[in-house]
Amino acid sequence: MEKEFRENEDVDLLDIEGDDLEETVQVCPVCGSIDLYYEAGGVEGMYHCKHCGYIGSFIIEANEEMARLIRKEYENKERNTAL
Repeated sequence: MEKEFRENEDVDLLDIEGDDLEETVQVCPVCGSIDLYYEAGGVEGMYHCKHCGYIGSFIIEANEEMARLIRKEYENKERNTAL
């Protein structure tokens, strides 16, 4: 593996242009809402979603498109369960 890395020395993995980084936000994994707050407690804290009531340590760092897709899927599930 070290040999492979040396062969690709001209590639600078840390040379990332600022324009190439996509902005992300923390969203609820259930409904895609950004309305989260952090509840401290124990070694690992928990996030609480004000929109759907999700409580857990797992959240998603999503770009705008991914957050929109999560919200759309959640809304579709809500409509299907209402029928």
